[in-house]
Amino acid sequence: MNKLILIMLSIFVGIKAHAGFYLDPYIGYGTIDLTSDVPNDDDENQSGTFIGSKVGYKFTLFSAGLDVSGGSTQDLSRTNTAVFVGFDLPILFRFYGEYIITSDLDNDNNKLNFDYQNGYVLGVGFTGLPFVSLNFEYNRTLYETKVLGKNYDIDTEGYLLSVSLPLDF
Repeated sequence: MNKLILIMLSIFVGIKAHAGFYLDPYIGYGTIDLTSDVPNDDDENQSGTFIGSKVGYKFTLFSAGLDVSGGSTQDLSRTNTAVFVGFDLPILFRFYGEYIITSDLDNDNNKLNFDYQNGYVLGVGFTGLPFVSLNFEYNRTLYETKVLGKNYDIDTEGYLLSVSLPLDF
């Protein structure tokens, strides 16, 4: 048993871990598809520009941290704060997922208050170009609103195509 522990320790001591500060600013074009069960309220499908940045730590193949993003479409504006975890393949692709902690959705057409319930983001990035990553994300977020004293669900889903500059210090 002592020999096994000694062998394991010698293996782990010989491994050098690379960890550093991670910054990944991005800009992109995306959609927000809003579906509501509020009576006499139409579903909305809108597109617009979004910007944001991931900040955290990057290890050899993994990254984790905080993602803050915002953007607007014709009538909607949204700001999200999420925690993310990412996995980079050695060549060409990276995958990441986010759990949205807070989200603020505003609609210029009506003055409803949207209360954030939960949401997530799934993304893939193509890293075959020098210095930049081309990313594609799917996001889904659930809100709740109150109309005439009754609660209604507001479900949004969307897609984002973005360009980012992942930096590892």
